[in-house]
Amino acid sequence: MAFTRGYKTRRDFLRAALLAAPAVTLLPGSSLASLTTARERHEVDLNFIDKELPLKRRAEWTRIMPNRLIMETTSGQPYDRITIHHQGCGVNTHISERAVARDLDGILGWHIRQNYGDIGYHFAVDYAGRVWECRSMDYWGAHVSGHNDRNIGVVLLGNFEQQRPSNEQIGTMEHLVHVLRNRYKVKRGRIYGHVDLGPTLCPGRYLQPSVEKLNNMA
Repeated sequence: MAFTRGYKTRRDFLRAALLAAPAVTLLPGSSLASLTTARERHEVDLNFIDKELPLKRRAEWTRIMPNRLIMETTSGQPYDRITIHHQGCGVNTHISERAVARDLDGILGWHIRQNYGDIGYHFAVDYAGRVWECRSMDYWGAHVSGHNDRNIGVVLLGNFEQQRPSNEQIGTMEHLVHVLRNRYKVKRGRIYGHVDLGPTLCPGRYLQPSVEKLNNMA
């Protein structure tokens, strides 16, 4: 072939090309170990949750990669509040992992069509009480218009205008919020239902009272 002209074999050509390629230059204080992908860094960052609660990683429910070009990075700024949401739509009591993965995939698709770049929430809690990784914590969420910076978004799957959250969901929500508050030093009074920040019924009349109690928990 034309691109191997002057070389006896394709292997000789590829070897020469590799030798001619510029070396990777590391910035002062960096190392090869630090040249990881955003996904790999995120997996390490979430170990503090794994130690407390079983966490379903994003790769377990979707292969769709976010459009980071239209997402706002935190640039290392800290989170200082948490907002709780419900999924809305219809009643949802799904407990199988396959069904929950489909639910999350549906939310992801809708949010991408709204030009959010990715699913808007950072975490989801299903009816069985499992925590699912959603948007990377390296990026502000897209879950409360005008209030997304420094704001961790947590969605409970279900419509809590029409149904009550399961005991497992409430228990996991409380535990997850406790872990996130400790990690990010979120102060009392900084846990919100979506309705506290905008004109909406979210997270629903059957969930909002439990959200209000979160600010009084240790």
